Formats: sequence, structure tokens, C-alpha cells
Amino acid sequence: MGPRLGGLIAATPQLSIVTLIFFTLEQGHAFAAETAFWTIPGMCATIPVYFAYLAIAAHAGGSRVVSIAAGGLAALGAFALGIALIGLLPLTRATVVPFAALVCFVAARLVRRLPDTAPLVRVRASAGLLLTRAGVSAGMVIGITAAAHALGPKWSGLVAGFPVNALPVIAILHYHYGVRTIEPMVKLWPAGAFGICLFNLAAWLTLAQLGLAGSLLVSYAVAAAYLIALNWHWLLRPRGRL
Repeated sequence: MGPRLGGLIAATPQLSIVTLIFFTLEQGHAFAAETAFWTIPGMCATIPVYFAYLAIAAHAGGSRVVSIAAGGLAALGAFALGIALIGLLPLTRATVVPFAALVCFVAARLVRRLPDTAPLVRVRASAGLLLTRAGVSAGMVIGITAAAHALGPKWSGLVAGFPVNALPVIAILHYHYGVRTIEPMVKLWPAGAFGICLFNLAAWLTLAQLGLAGSLLVSYAVAAAYLIALNWHWLLRPRGRL
């Protein structure tokens, strides 16, 4: 479907949905709602993940595997530094959404000159590849939810922003097609990340009133409406005119 649509799909709430379900079932509605609130600034820490990966992988010497490893390590370091700094900020109920909007807007302006698309050739999915992706995602969810009691809602929410699905996808695209292929995803991510912020905002506001199922429906509808509005002009184009 191309890297632009792939980036759009990657920007849909994924880990946020799964962690919200497990936090609610294991820790209760109040804990899960507070975690959703802190995932809003946690999503801001994902933006340096993309930027660091692209910057380091594009300039790393050696083989493609070496550049992927270098980009991955840089991405992990950028996320750790990002949540550490954001965790020190005196964010409040009134300032967290404007903060996230400002970060996403500035980041989107920084990468506005990156290309919108890139040529791709279909890569056949294998059982091993799918199991690897599933294993990484499941491991991250298990790790975060298992540590929730010790971390508390604030740090659980910040850590839950980690792009557990998107980062492996970037590495896979890089391996098969080269580092330039991930540029459209990096360009789309800051604007897309704000949609996940809106998902968590809606979850925080509605979880106690609507319950888990109702809150998930409302929150995902908010995120989906935002992403459609963001990309309507591209989605309505004929595919041959990209």
C-alpha cells in the first residue's frame, strides 16, 4: 500500500489500546485513566525515536545490518532521554495537550521537506517474520503491564508511548529497501502521533464514565476521525498520482 499509507496505519493507536485494556483489568479504571493521561506526553518522546533512527542510520558506515543496529540503539537512547526529560516537566491537566500539540507541530515543520512517498517492491511475509513482530509487541506489553504497579501510572503511561510496532517496521523497511524508504514514515509521524495523543485524551476523559468498552469506541473514533481529516486529500487521490 506504500509507505505513506503504512505510516498512517502505524500512527493508529495500537500499544495504547492494549495497555489500556490490561491496565483497566489489572489495576482498575482510575489507574488506567491516569496512565492514559501520561501517555499523551509519552507520545512526544516517540518523535526523537524516529528522528534519531533516521539521522544515525543514514550516516552509519558499514553494512545495512550495522546501520540498522546503530539506528535502533540511537532510537532507544532518544526515547529514554525523552521520557526522562518529559517526566521532569511540571505538566498539568491544562497544559499537557497544548504541550503535545506544540511538540508535534514543531517536529512536523522540521521534517516537512522529507519526501511523501518512496518506491517499494512487495516483500513476502514469512512465519518467522510475523512471529518476530508479534513477539516484540507482546513482550513490550507484558513488560509494561507487569511493571505497572512498581512504576505507577505516570511512568507506566510515559513508557507506554514507546513505538513498539513502528520501530520494528522501520527496521524491516530499512533492511529490505534502504534507509531512504523510511523517510515518508518519519515525515508523517509527528502529525500522526498527535492522533494517538487525542486517543489517550479521550480515554482519560471517558474511561470512568463509559467503562472500558465505551471508552475504547469513543477514543478510537476520535483518533480515526483525526487521521482521516489529516489525510483526506491524499486518500481521495488516484494512487497513480502520488
